[in-house]
Amino acid sequence: MKMRHRNLDEEEEDGSDWNEREFNGFFLIFTSLLAVVFVLGKFLHDRPRLQSALPEAGLTVIVGVAASAIIWLVAPHLYDADLVVNDPKYGSDIRDIANGLLSFSPTFFFGILIPPIIFNSGYHINKRLFFRHIKPILLYSTAGTFINIIVMAVLLNALVKADLTGEFKPHFSELLVFGSLIASTDPVAILAVFQKKRVDPQLFYLIFGESVLNDGVCLVLFDAFSMIVGGEGNFNGPVDAAWSILADFLISFTGSMCLGVASGLGVALVLKFVDMRQCRLLETSFYVLVMYLPFFAAETIRLSGIVTILFTGISAQHYAARNLSMGAQDDTDVFFRIISHIAEVAIFLELGLTVFGLGLTSFEDFCIEFFLWSLLVCLVGRACSIYPMTFLFNLSCNHTKGNQNMMDELDAEGSLAYTTLNDQTAESSDMSISYNKAHMLWFSGLRGAVSYACAKNFPDDYGNHFYFVNITMLIVLVTVFVMGGLNEPFLNFLRIETGVDEKEYMGKYKEPDNLFRILGESMIVFFAGLIFFWMLT
Repeated sequence: MKMRHRNLDEEEEDGSDWNEREFNGFFLIFTSLLAVVFVLGKFLHDRPRLQSALPEAGLTVIVGVAASAIIWLVAPHLYDADLVVNDPKYGSDIRDIANGLLSFSPTFFFGILIPPIIFNSGYHINKRLFFRHIKPILLYSTAGTFINIIVMAVLLNALVKADLTGEFKPHFSELLVFGSLIASTDPVAILAVFQKKRVDPQLFYLIFGESVLNDGVCLVLFDAFSMIVGGEGNFNGPVDAAWSILADFLISFTGSMCLGVASGLGVALVLKFVDMRQCRLLETSFYVLVMYLPFFAAETIRLSGIVTILFTGISAQHYAARNLSMGAQDDTDVFFRIISHIAEVAIFLELGLTVFGLGLTSFEDFCIEFFLWSLLVCLVGRACSIYPMTFLFNLSCNHTKGNQNMMDELDAEGSLAYTTLNDQTAESSDMSISYNKAHMLWFSGLRGAVSYACAKNFPDDYGNHFYFVNITMLIVLVTVFVMGGLNEPFLNFLRIETGVDEKEYMGKYKEPDNLFRILGESMIVFFAGLIFFWMLT
């Protein structure tokens, strides 16, 4: 199996040396495709039956793939057009524009498109619901993600050793990196359907919260595992490697979380002591910078920009937004939503555009045997991460319910009533996760652009970068179209409650009596997940 390159002219094109005509040509075509997607999206929204089978993300990918095919077929015939138009640079400009459109820049993805999406998620999150379910969210996104990665790497390694993956035989360290990137979930299509059908808020926020934190965990572990590839001899056995990875994760994740909260508080302090309300344009301009500044600060000091910007959004909305004028609050709210939506569409459009830019020559480039096994292992790994964590969380809820029953018996005997404890246990005992919801959590593990962007940065120490990119692309497309398209039928099959009003749902529960108690318990769950991962490794 020979290594191949992905672009039309078999060379990397990142756009860094583009002239003005190439730059304008690229963005003319790309923004035109965005406009096409928005128009087709309106027709899709007007046809609910079609929308239930074809998610909006899938439509965007289809537009990208169609444009990619046209560019791939037409562009080579224009390379020599400089003889016709009397411009010696015309052909090379066309080649550069085509290569730019058919490539996927991880730098542009992580630096420009991801921050507004994650920030907007944190900014518009329902904090009461999110933190009410923070314990299972942390269980799924930390311990569950670790289990998912390890299970996938071990199973794929066993298949490689059994000679069931054809000619493609990656090293175990590469499988750990692959597991960390493919464990990243992106349930955009599923959450869109959930919002439309007003699905049970518990399920919505479990999937939403797990996916956002899961991205941060996977990116941190992707970087940590990537350092092992090709450098296995630098560690004194697996225990030393596990400790190194755990230390990197702890520093990166907790440091990023603290930086995000500090950034939101910092902006709140500036707006409190520097009154900009009389100059709405400056006030709004300053505030929207918070969507990027903490991200780049985190990346500069080698922390996780995704985790940082998520907690920046949460803290900025809670502390800083109230220091804005009412007009600026409305302006920034709409601005964050618009930029986030455009970025989401651009990501899936880029994903589709790269399909014909991979430089494939045969089915061997997809490593079909390994791809099919990987698809199955993804489902198995996801199940191993969801169901044990659901069982453990429900076990803790049942234990709390037992405490409540004991208190009720004491009350019946005339003993001192501990009202506060009863309130807390009554709330906790009602938070158990049904297995129908667990089935939906398992099914919602779609792979998306984060996985593909990580694959573009896959270490090439053993010459397998090209193949992992192709395999990841196939897995992303299959999960987006197949699982995304079957989302609504599966939701109906499981008889998940829909048409739930969030305000009525939250009206049944009291506000937390002690926020610090909840955060403390959540951190205990978080570190327990880390210890469990260390025991596994």
